Amino acid sequence: ERERERESMAAEALAPKRKVGGGGRGGKKKGSGGVTRTKAVEAKTTKGKRFLEARAPQQVEYVKRLLLLYGHRTSQTVKDVMVELKHLRDKMECRHLTRKNENILPFESGGETTLEFLCGKQDCGAFVVGSSTKKRPHNLIFGRVYNEKIYDLLEAGIDKFEKQTFGSGSEEDGKQTLVFSPKPSFAFAGEEFENDEEYKQFKSIMLDSFRGRIVDTINLKGVDRVILCTPSVTKKRQVMLRHYAIKLKKSGSRVPRVELVDIGPSLDLTFRRTRAAPVDVQKEAVIRVDEGIKRKKQKNVSDDILEGTVGRIWMQPQDIDSVPLKKPKGKKMRPIQ
Repeated sequence: ERERERESMAAEALAPKRKVGGGGRGGKKKGSGGVTRTKAVEAKTTKGKRFLEARAPQQVEYVKRLLLLYGHRTSQTVKDVMVELKHLRDKMECRHLTRKNENILPFESGGETTLEFLCGKQDCGAFVVGSSTKKRPHNLIFGRVYNEKIYDLLEAGIDKFEKQTFGSGSEEDGKQTLVFSPKPSFAFAGEEFENDEEYKQFKSIMLDSFRGRIVDTINLKGVDRVILCTPSVTKKRQVMLRHYAIKLKKSGSRVPRVELVDIGPSLDLTFRRTRAAPVDVQKEAVIRVDEGIKRKKQKNVSDDILEGTVGRIWMQPQDIDSVPLKKPKGKKMRPIQ
């Protein structure tokens, strides 16, 4: 018996040690419920440092990816709207998760943890959560993420919805053009988008979520569609979103005649709940963006309102006395009478 005990102890000492829970990819520590982050992740290698810097808040974010996902309950109308919203963005700049998520409640405390984790995992700065309950049917929650935390939220209900109509009509109606540029134009008609806080927040979220990649130049032939947002006249806190194709017709002059063709989707959204960004977080985000866009100060270069950019250069001093110039003849002094 003693020899058997010695053999078993030797075998345990020589056997490789295994971690219990949390060691592998699918491992989970005992007693950990849900996805939570208690401390910041620190990079141990140069490659990991570059990866974390790419995921960190950027001074100028050229691409803000969009995440589309569902809540714990949904409806067919919400599913159709989410599919149409996915078609408004480039397929490489949008992530659509089709499974239902039980723990995503952005407006409740503790319900945003899973959402923040998924946005960080998918590297998305904006999101749309679709759900439908008895209290809030056909519900959409628009939001943005800053520094892996929810920045602001806007909840809207779907009152009216029409799917895309292009691809099933005559060529004269413009419905045969199936390929559009991934970067749409936006038009916000109404003074509410400049004065009302809810409309201003909706405008900012729509631009960040669906404008696509930020570019310096653009081809005019690529401006082939526009998203028009107008406040409703009959109902308060409602905005009408329309998607049009831009067609250039002959006008007999160099300037073409512009026509708008309704291609869908068409949405009537009513604002429900909103949550603005905290004041300190908003100041931090705006300051970082301003510092990133600001041009670096150049030596001996200044900006003038009238002359524009003015620069000073250094030249060697010139000896004017040695320059051969035509000397003027002296004039005789005449007596003053």
